[in-house]
Amino acid sequence: MKQIKQIEHLSLFKTINKRIQLKYMGWEEPNRGQELVYYSVFIDGIDKTEELFSTKNIQCILNEKIEIEHPTKNFAFIPCVDLYLLNTLDYTKKSLKVYFRENGNTTVDSLVGSFFYPEKHLVINKRSLVLTDLLTLEIKKVKFEHDIDIEWAYLINSKQIQVIQSFSNLSFIYDLDEGKITDKKSIVDELLYPDIFRWIYRGQDYDTNQVEMELLQKANNDFTSTYFKIN
Repeated sequence: MKQIKQIEHLSLFKTINKRIQLKYMGWEEPNRGQELVYYSVFIDGIDKTEELFSTKNIQCILNEKIEIEHPTKNFAFIPCVDLYLLNTLDYTKKSLKVYFRENGNTTVDSLVGSFFYPEKHLVINKRSLVLTDLLTLEIKKVKFEHDIDIEWAYLINSKQIQVIQSFSNLSFIYDLDEGKITDKKSIVDELLYPDIFRWIYRGQDYDTNQVEMELLQKANNDFTSTYFKIN
């Protein structure tokens, strides 16, 4: 891990393909404080929304953590209600939504972000991960307990995922073969960086998997930011 002086945005969006466009179509507020935003899905400049979803527009969430297109392969991630991984050649799609059944109630985990690797796709949710092998389309869903609040996660190798928690100074490795959390530890020394408020994801490099994070410290209602690149 290397401290840097300022944010140097890494490859937030890899736009080599440029086949997918989510076109803003409007919004509504059905309940106070609940804002729904709608988009149409264009592939190669052609509106495919109705063909794919049997409706003229779909509700989506877009932000800088959500990558919607693989840079070289024919895959897209559509961050709609069902979180679809879409094959842009044959238009087949797979839902990557994660459900929790707890205390007699069924809930859907909240989307945090997504990232395409050369042969993998990773969906990061608040307390779960969905890893898809783009060669076999095998999907692995990993669910965590209530005390996990994920800010970002990234592949260390084909068998391990590094998870950075948000409102804490904790990270851990999830071992896909062992099916459990290993190597849980502090990200930085709190003697050197006291009053930690949260970690914030700022970018990830496609070629090196290097992740850029902002450490936010809070003392006497004042915030201080320190930036790191993490391998």
